[in-house]
Formats: sequence, C-alpha cells, structure tokens
Amino acid sequence: MRAHTIPAELFLLLTNDAGRQDSTQYRRQALAAAAVAELALRERVALGQERTPRLRVLDTAPTGLPALDQALVALTQLDGKTVKAVISHRSMDLTETIGEVFVAEGAVTRKDGWFLTSWPVADSSLERALRARLAAAVTDPAVASLQDGILLELLRALRIAHRILRDDLPGIGRRDLDRRIEALEIDHPAAIAVRKIMDDMTAAMIATTAAAGAAGAAG
Repeated sequence: MRAHTIPAELFLLLTNDAGRQDSTQYRRQALAAAAVAELALRERVALGQERTPRLRVLDTAPTGLPALDQALVALTQLDGKTVKAVISHRSMDLTETIGEVFVAEGAVTRKDGWFLTSWPVADSSLERALRARLAAAVTDPAVASLQDGILLELLRALRIAHRILRDDLPGIGRRDLDRRIEALEIDHPAAIAVRKIMDDMTAAMIATTAAAGAAGAAG
C-alpha cells in the first residue's frame, strides 16, 4: 500500500463520506499545519527562536509529493513569516491538491458545486486502515510511528481527537484519549522540535479560528 503524507492522512480524517469537512470548520489551516510539520521532519523548514516564531526555508528541492511541494513553493514565498500568517495564507490551501491525489487513487471522487468542491468517498479502505493504525498506536504505544504520533497530536491540539476516533476506540473517554496521546513517546531526534512546531502552529490555528469566528459573528 502506498504511504501517504501527514496532510493527506489528515484530509481523510477531516473529510466525511459526503466529501465535506468534518469535525472542524478549519480543515484548510489544519492541512497547512500538517504540511509544515512534515516539511520540518524532512528538514526542509525550521522554526525560529523568536518570541513570535517565524518559519525559515532550509531546502527548496522538490520532495516529489504534490502537497508537500505545493507547500514548499508557498513557504519559499512566505519565508520569514509567522506561523499564523503562513497557515492562513491562501497559497497554503492544499485541499485541491490532496483531493486530486486521492481521486487518482480511486479513494474519492470530485464533485464541483456552485461555490465549493466536495470529495465524496469512493473507497473507504484507506481511511479504515488509517483509523485502525491510529487506534493501535493509542492502545499499544510500542507500535506507534512518528507519523502516527504527529497525526494524533494534531487531532488532540485541535481538540477533536475523541470526536474523530471515538468509534475506533470504544471505552476510551475524551480526557483519557488526550492523556494517552500526550504520553506517546516517539523515538526520533526531530520529535521534540516537531512537537514545539506543532504547539506554535496549533496556538496560531486557535488564534486564527477564533478571529474568524468573531468576524463571522460580527457580520
């Protein structure tokens, strides 16, 4: 089975069977954050030490993976910007690129509406396998991969881990699941740096989404 990127797997988790975003109104920002995390793991980008951290591009060579390459090109143009500015920038909208990858694989279909494009499921086997893998990582941390840990941490940071995985982890409550995710120890030298990046990114996402919600309420 083909390995997928962190943002691609997050897309599967945040998209319902009808092809619309699920459990969060901010799938776009979450996918951007996931791409930055993976590019950091691949040592293509790094987070500065400023009080308000800024992203720096270290290596612009293509990865050969469409979503990551789109993000890398965008980040090159946004080099030195804050995390909040990066994940909310329209050039970091990876939804279409990821959706088309899954269309090519037969996992979803594309449905263009008047205003929005949706990605109805065509073959749920990829998502079922992903959910089984993440459930195994929670119940037996020894089998958790770095990618599993990052995906779970992103879901926890977005406060939707239990909402997404409750059917896959019966008997595990929201607080218990969050504690288990926080306790995961992923054996990789970049893990600590990546968790810091994710902390900064998720803080930025919360600020961005709160601002968007306030603007919507005011409108």
